[in-house]
Amino acid sequence: MIKKAPVIVVGNGLTAEVMCSALDYFNLKYTRLLQEIQCSTDTRTTTINVASQKMLSRLKLWSSLEDEKTAIRNILVSSNKFKTTCFEGEVDSYSINFSLNKKPMAWTVQNNKLLEICRKQNSKSLSPVEIYNGTLKYLFDNNNVTITDKSGRVWQSDLLIACDGSNSQARKAAGLLTTNMAANQKAIVTRLNLNRFHNHIAFQRFLPDGPIALMPFKTQEAALVWSLSNKNADVMYNLSDAEFEEQLINVLGVSFRDTSLCSNRTIWTLKPSVTRSMGQPGLILAGDSNHSIHPLAGMGFNLALADIAVICDCLDSAKKNGLSFSHESIIAEYRTKRRVEVEAIIAVTQGLNRLFSYNSFQSKILPSRLTNIGLGLIDLLPIKKQISYIASGGIFTSAKLFSDT
Repeated sequence: MIKKAPVIVVGNGLTAEVMCSALDYFNLKYTRLLQEIQCSTDTRTTTINVASQKMLSRLKLWSSLEDEKTAIRNILVSSNKFKTTCFEGEVDSYSINFSLNKKPMAWTVQNNKLLEICRKQNSKSLSPVEIYNGTLKYLFDNNNVTITDKSGRVWQSDLLIACDGSNSQARKAAGLLTTNMAANQKAIVTRLNLNRFHNHIAFQRFLPDGPIALMPFKTQEAALVWSLSNKNADVMYNLSDAEFEEQLINVLGVSFRDTSLCSNRTIWTLKPSVTRSMGQPGLILAGDSNHSIHPLAGMGFNLALADIAVICDCLDSAKKNGLSFSHESIIAEYRTKRRVEVEAIIAVTQGLNRLFSYNSFQSKILPSRLTNIGLGLIDLLPIKKQISYIASGGIFTSAKLFSDT
């Protein structure tokens, strides 16, 4: 027997969970296809900007994070080691201090905690959840999608919202072209005990091999994301904890001399990519299935939340106008509303990584002796203020879930 639904959501991660919460908020009916969840430990954190915070508040997800979120009030960016006074927000002439007049620019949130809160809320939803094992098979025909699992169960829908990550099986089944922007880098992720108050300051240093970023967490901790070339990342990952801490302090400066690891290290291959079609009639891609960006700006999940907000606006409008969810106007509107921000963030992250870091590009684009001067010039230009507001979110994307009312 074929089970039919107006909308089907596929994916197990944060994007899929928030997608379902948002559809419930708009009273849009859907069926969730959920792969049997495997228990795993995830020490990663997510950076939530101001616009995304408004959205999570509207969805009643933010208040439950009261003791699990840490405000970021300043972001110090440098290509040098940080000064001894960096924890007071002081920078030298070759560094930049981004801020929004002492207001929070963003918050650091632990992935597992946000996922737990979303799942708890979604467990109360009246929308059906179908658990499956193995790999799903997708057939796209006449703007409809038919989905079959390995046991032979079949679902059919006017619209599939694919939140199934950068290796999206739904995207591959539809034959949508993806542009891969080879990074040849891996990211080492862990949590650090700074053994001093971070004063809500985030730090980012551009190194020849890739950027290193620390996001404040709790009162004296930081979430580390260190991007390196594949070879050097493997070497760094395999160091002992003491050796890794020594390397870390060496690149950050003496202000971090008391820093120590407080979680296991994990390593991730960076595969920036974008699917510029964003889907097709009957299929919409959201989050990493649509665009996977370099982590240096901490914007990845915020882009996914903006995708969700716009998708819900498009579906809500189609429903009010009596249109099928497979109507071509939905994907057309989605592309129009998301293209500018997605392309802008990709350009910024790829550009900064190649301009100020990344050995294989830096010598060809910007001589190393000019890297510091480049950062210093940005600090003097009006663009610095614009970058601060862009980082806070909601500049390029207008959606009901981002509004104040």
